[in-house]
Amino acid sequence: MRTGPSNEYRIVHRGLKTGTALVLLEEDAGNGFSKVKNGDQEGYIPKQYLMKNSPAFRQLPAALDRVRKLEADNKELEKLLTERDGQLKEVTSELGKADNKLDRQQVEMKRLQDISAEPLAIDRRNQQLVEENERLKNQLQVLQAENRQLVRDSSLRWYLFGGGTILLGIILGLFLPMLKIRKKESAWV
Repeated sequence: MRTGPSNEYRIVHRGLKTGTALVLLEEDAGNGFSKVKNGDQEGYIPKQYLMKNSPAFRQLPAALDRVRKLEADNKELEKLLTERDGQLKEVTSELGKADNKLDRQQVEMKRLQDISAEPLAIDRRNQQLVEENERLKNQLQVLQAENRQLVRDSSLRWYLFGGGTILLGIILGLFLPMLKIRKKESAWV
């Protein structure tokens, strides 16, 4: 560390070790030097010797700790992955069983639909037949009433014919004797 921003200034401190933390007061103080502070002492150091990150030998223990932690996490994750694989196999097996059960139930449901469709068709046909039966009963009642009327009319007609015949017989019986019909005498000897 020097008292000014070039190699011509007097050296203030020769013993700065690599990795010593410094406070940067002025990044570019001229001639490729930066102004820094180390504790209570201020001075100028060439910029090429300054690093923003801590040196590798200081980063190594933290990096090794991170590696050990990541390895432990990795083992934990591998263990968890193995457990999850087992669970996945179980779930896949259960899913396969559920799929098989669903397939069987769908086949059974189709069979039940086919079975239930037949009674529904029979029920519809039964309703049609009941309606046709009612219609035919009504038609039968009308025809029976017409038949009774025709029988009554036929009987009445025969009574009228019989009464008319009797009346004609009485009239003829009354008038025919009044008529004298001459008898022709025949010449037969």
